[in-house]
Amino acid sequence: MALPDPWESRLARTRAEAGRFAPFLGEWVGGGEAHGTATGGTLCGAAILDGSIVEVNERTGEHEDRSFYRFDPDNGGFSVLHMMAGAHLREYPVEFTATGLVWVTPPSEPAVEWTFSATELVCEVTWPGDEQPEVRVRWRRSR
Repeated sequence: MALPDPWESRLARTRAEAGRFAPFLGEWVGGGEAHGTATGGTLCGAAILDGSIVEVNERTGEHEDRSFYRFDPDNGGFSVLHMMAGAHLREYPVEFTATGLVWVTPPSEPAVEWTFSATELVCEVTWPGDEQPEVRVRWRRSR
């Protein structure tokens, strides 16, 4: 009897767990407020690399973020690799909530929370010491 291929088992598990990021998949349009100014833009989420990673491209005004969500089978955790202008590159653990997910950021960095529903995504970014989000964008599926 042949043993299961360890690589195929790993790939199957990472694909299955990456499914938790499925609410991001598709094309979205959004609007809200960022730093006291009205903003709007687009968000596109796609499963890449055999479905084991979910890539999210977010554009609002002149700002662009690119995030890669994944499950790490080596430690059993979820994470996001976040990139934006200025060569900003950070990786954060991700925790799921009853309504979406949060990035587990250090106390000196903004808190990021995503809320998912059947018809929309909401992203809130709150700076340390602030009670209200500095950024709040509501995304609605465009396709």
